Amino acid sequence: MFRMRISRQQTADRGPRSAVRSQRGFTLAGLLVVLTIMMVFIAYTVPRQWSKVMQRERERQTIFVMKQYARAIREFSSKHGGAPPASLDQLKEARLPRVIRGPKGEYADPLTGKIDWILVPPTAVAVGGATGGATLGGPGATTTSGTQGPQFTFNKDASPKDYVGPFVGVRPPISGPSMVKFKDAETYDQWVYTTLDLKVDTDNATKVNPNG
Repeated sequence: MFRMRISRQQTADRGPRSAVRSQRGFTLAGLLVVLTIMMVFIAYTVPRQWSKVMQRERERQTIFVMKQYARAIREFSSKHGGAPPASLDQLKEARLPRVIRGPKGEYADPLTGKIDWILVPPTAVAVGGATGGATLGGPGATTTSGTQGPQFTFNKDASPKDYVGPFVGVRPPISGPSMVKFKDAETYDQWVYTTLDLKVDTDNATKVNPNG
């Protein structure tokens, strides 16, 4: 009898403990399910968001490099009687002083990782008035402008990938929509920055800060 009472008492004691352990088990299982769902969500969304962030950064770097080339072309032209360079190699070899500050005298296109820039000839850009802008014929003509100063009309058809000759700017060799809007252009094939743009930006900066 005494043993039976002890056994019943032990069984009664185990009941609440087993219930607590069971609840803990369910809580842990639920937590694992929630964590799994969160990990799947993060694994799906974070790489895509990070990819977009990196793409925007590459686009900003591309714009920066285009402006560096415009500065190099301006320096080269000023030292050669106003004549623009006819190839990227001329800029690369112009070392007295060096007009391209890249590690090898040139800059790769951040969008492609290659030195595959398309040269922009002077005839691909027309300068217009402050209210209209000159018009270049052809389906590739678009008008871009800065915040102040003249408008420029860029004709991408006059700047083909195989162009060789004097140039006043460079542009990326790819097409498609861009994430960053550059000079009102939302596609890569309309991105362009030339010595004309550089002059307008320089003049505007001088007006804002005459002593700068």
